[in-house]
Amino acid sequence: MNITYILRNNNVSKLIGVVVIATLLAMNLLITEAATIRVPEDYGNIQDAVNHASPGDIIIVRAGVYEGFTVSKSLVILGESNESVVVKGGIEIRANNVKLNSIKIVLSEESNSQIAMRVLGNNTVLGGVIIESYKYGVQLGDVDHKISGFVVEYSRIVSEDISIYGSCSDLSVFYSEIVSKSKQAIVGCGVLDLEFNNIVGDTAVLTSFWYRGSVVKYNNITGKVTGLYIDGSENTISDNRITSSGTGVLLKGGQNIVENNVISGSSSGILITSSNNVVIKNIVESGGHAIDLNGNGNLITNNTLTGGRGVHATSAYGNTISFNLIDRTGNIGVYLSKYTGDNLVYGNTFWYCYNYEGVDESGKNQWYFENETYKLGNYWSYNKALDNDGDGITDEPYHIATTLNLEILDKYPLAKPIVIPQQTLTTTTQSPTSSTTWTSTTTITQTSSEYTTSTETTQETTTTSFNNTPIIVAVVIALILIVGLILLRKRK
Repeated sequence: MNITYILRNNNVSKLIGVVVIATLLAMNLLITEAATIRVPEDYGNIQDAVNHASPGDIIIVRAGVYEGFTVSKSLVILGESNESVVVKGGIEIRANNVKLNSIKIVLSEESNSQIAMRVLGNNTVLGGVIIESYKYGVQLGDVDHKISGFVVEYSRIVSEDISIYGSCSDLSVFYSEIVSKSKQAIVGCGVLDLEFNNIVGDTAVLTSFWYRGSVVKYNNITGKVTGLYIDGSENTISDNRITSSGTGVLLKGGQNIVENNVISGSSSGILITSSNNVVIKNIVESGGHAIDLNGNGNLITNNTLTGGRGVHATSAYGNTISFNLIDRTGNIGVYLSKYTGDNLVYGNTFWYCYNYEGVDESGKNQWYFENETYKLGNYWSYNKALDNDGDGITDEPYHIATTLNLEILDKYPLAKPIVIPQQTLTTTTQSPTSSTTWTSTTTITQTSSEYTTSTETTQETTTTSFNNTPIIVAVVIALILIVGLILLRKRK
């Protein structure tokens, strides 16, 4: 069989024609070229560049002072440096898939807007952006429009009022500084993923009641009134350093995990007003109560607690307080009010708590654990009873202080502490690194304490994007053509 035979065969010719046309159409989709527009070389201001750009284009902005602008198509807007590219006025993002890198936005009282940035599109990414606002920082969505996929990286947002807020299903902030001088730094906004940030505000972070599964970890958090106000459920708060002159962490929602945090300088370290939370391996140094307990079914274990009181339970039922080091509290180690019951307190080390190590005003709680296999009470530093039989339990029970006409006992007080105070629990927290480099078209070097970001443009060439689906189609069509020719040749 030769090529002449194939061309004379009408059906084969049609097949080849269809295959060639389909292949060419597929290959035409393989490469889409993104244009690069430069400001002020191509257009004198950012808004004109946006208006003349096509979706997917890159706008590179040189040093200068520019007016606010609106983005209504998917673009990458890349500043030369967030120190030298300054936008005076508000920015509004109406399109999906917008990336804004390495610019500084300054909103003053002379501006026509109170909001430095309004985002109405999905999947917006801020990288190396500085926002300084006399009023609000970033508004996400609005009453009629909820957005998703908003990401902040290596940026700094400082506002007089709320820094980030709005209507969104999710919000991610990494390696950034978010500061509100008088209100909340981050409020609401669905599921949060906050990692390696410095966050400061009256209330630094307030999560939404309607969502679950937020992650807050490896942050430095400072709240004048409250560090973290955790509403909703199934959130994870871990490896943070939290400082507040009010409440460090407020757990209003249930089924949360608070783990491996360092909380200091608070009148109330952790306030629990909900149920079924796990508070584990934290270090809490509080001028008032390390843990205020007003919920049910919570587990408080393996923490180091120092304050006026280690655990202060006002209205609490069915909680477990176990294996904590309650270290030299100024008033009472663990206090259970008359409105408590069915709480289990065991395995704890009460280390020279002043006045009283344990107080029970209800008589409906149990200060030891007991089953067929184990009998375990608490270690009381003021307990001078002996352990003559060497079983690890002192020969006399320990009396819990109470104003009731009841004998409340730890039946199995420990002869030795489980947690030795000189080897107190330590938590490993990772704050934002002192020097971090992020490279994606631009290189940004950041110092976390000052969040001064310098940016150097490393690539200005035309960017080519590839779509994998046409490649697969073209390959399949080519294979079909080859197999068809082979079969025809065999038939011949």
